[in-house]
Amino acid sequence: MTTNASIRFAANDVQIEGLGVDVELTPDWLDAALAGTNVRAYRDGAEGGRVTGRLSRSGQQDIVVRAHVTAEVEASCVRCLTPSHLSVDAELSLLLEPQTRSDMRKRSHEGEHEFTAHEADHDFYDGETVVLDDFVREAILLEVPAFPLCRESCPGLLQGDRSVDEPVDPRLAPLDAFREKGDGPVTVEKLVAAAKERAAVMGRKPMHSSHRSTRKKRT
Repeated sequence: MTTNASIRFAANDVQIEGLGVDVELTPDWLDAALAGTNVRAYRDGAEGGRVTGRLSRSGQQDIVVRAHVTAEVEASCVRCLTPSHLSVDAELSLLLEPQTRSDMRKRSHEGEHEFTAHEADHDFYDGETVVLDDFVREAILLEVPAFPLCRESCPGLLQGDRSVDEPVDPRLAPLDAFREKGDGPVTVEKLVAAAKERAAVMGRKPMHSSHRSTRKKRT
């Protein structure tokens, strides 16, 4: 994904002695860069983040990137969907090789490309400008858990933050029957009772196997 680039450096400015990197990641930058994912900027009084490090030369044209990425983000809890605050702390290490515009167009037309072991350890810049936005974005996403939780003990959508004594929505009663309780394991009787409760609220009568209607055979 390509965003409005803001972390960019002219390749000519990267000399043998190196070039320092110190760029603020604003909440707006984070939201734009992470658009289309479950991750977004954390805006409850925290700063967005920062990229610090150094660009240096390797040979005549290759550029080495070594940077430290921090960011305050949030992602929806997979159990209750409430925002979960995450502090990202990642290292970015790249070897960028120059690539001509014709090479870039050729790779674009090729579509899906299976990277070799050599290519997996390298990446590219256009030969004139080093743009780090997409690399920083990937570094942040790699640090976000695949299944973020607001807390380890989150009970999920059935209970959320409600009081233990607060009644469960009857429409969710069959599911609530599966929740761990102190009165023993879930039984068929409990599931049937929960289904009856839901059916009563929804204005329908539950159908049981013993009450199924049968067609009379024509004589």
